[in-house]
Amino acid sequence: MRYCYLFLLYGLGLCALASCSSPTTSSSAYPQNSAVSDALGHPRDSTTFYFPAADSSYTPLDPIEAQIESIPHSRLRFSSCNLLHFGAPVLSNYYTGQDVYRFLWLRSFHRPVLLTLTRQAHEVTLRTQFLSKPACGPKMPPIQFIPPDATAAQKKKLQADFNRHLADPAVQREMAEANKPATRVIAEETVQGVSSEQWQHFEQVFKNGFHHLPAYGSNTRMNDGAYWLLEAHQADGYHMVFRHSPAKTDDFRRACEYLLDISSARNEERY
Repeated sequence: MRYCYLFLLYGLGLCALASCSSPTTSSSAYPQNSAVSDALGHPRDSTTFYFPAADSSYTPLDPIEAQIESIPHSRLRFSSCNLLHFGAPVLSNYYTGQDVYRFLWLRSFHRPVLLTLTRQAHEVTLRTQFLSKPACGPKMPPIQFIPPDATAAQKKKLQADFNRHLADPAVQREMAEANKPATRVIAEETVQGVSSEQWQHFEQVFKNGFHHLPAYGSNTRMNDGAYWLLEAHQADGYHMVFRHSPAKTDDFRRACEYLLDISSARNEERY
């Protein structure tokens, strides 16, 4: 028993020495919360919020903004859901060992686009992905309007007309198509090499004050337009910038558009 006891102490000593000589995770610039994702960025489940925890509890300062649906944290939850449908990793929780710049483009009337620029060792690649439609949008229920001053006979006729409308196979197909879940358009996904000149040009535009930009811009209170979300994932930390229809002269937009210009999504409609 004495030998076993000494061996145990010796083993514990080796473990202690090993732990002293190995890097600790406390110095990481990332939260490393296993309840959000694993170390490779795989989300915990379909409810995972892809952005820093503080953004999930964003409180608008403007009381008018607080009354409308499109406040920043709900927009980020919408963005989060689209990233999940793209099969994208969470970039804000662990550093995955490679620098990544990711641009999510969510337009009001066109399919979502995701561009992922990755640098590992001496290789830089740009991946372009599409969804068939925006994910997690509201369902399209059939709507019937009956004027408040309609008579009982008019209401009965309107209800009968509406029932016939719903029974129309063409209408049923249209509603089923509108309510189909978003899917990845695998046939149009591309991964291409990025030259050192292209990388340097992007960084020149990208690093022009990007890390000092606030995560949110002023709320434009517009329903149309597009959401532009650019994330930077580096060993020394994570930063994102989220804008609604930024001006064409904005350096932030210029950086995003440069990625579009060199990607297979270059011909997608911009506004």
